[in-house]
Amino acid sequence: MENQKMDELIGKDMVIGYVYDYDGNRKAYYFDNTPSNIASFIMLHKENTDKMILTDIADRLVLNTFREFINQCPDQKLLQEILKDLLPMQMGEKDTVEFLIVDEAEYQAFLDEEERQVVEAELQML
Repeated sequence: MENQKMDELIGKDMVIGYVYDYDGNRKAYYFDNTPSNIASFIMLHKENTDKMILTDIADRLVLNTFREFINQCPDQKLLQEILKDLLPMQMGEKDTVEFLIVDEAEYQAFLDEEERQVVEAELQML
């Protein structure tokens, strides 16, 4: 992924989406925290998914699902905003939106590169 796109994503209010398959394996994804992105994320990962847990970057629960159905969402206002997009998507009346999403490996590689550049700059100043 381009560093510019990653920089753009890092500067936003991100959500971490943990997707669990039926065997308990987990994959993590990072994306911008908007109701339409959350609804699209749920629909894009509904196949072969037992559950999803979405948290903010501080690991506070945004929502969790049972397959593509929201099970719990503490912020009821956010829930209503997500459902405005999710329900039509589930009914086949609306398509998912395109949004920037990175997996855990891409995110970690970016952070590692950022750290390497900081250390290199500090060493040059010595």
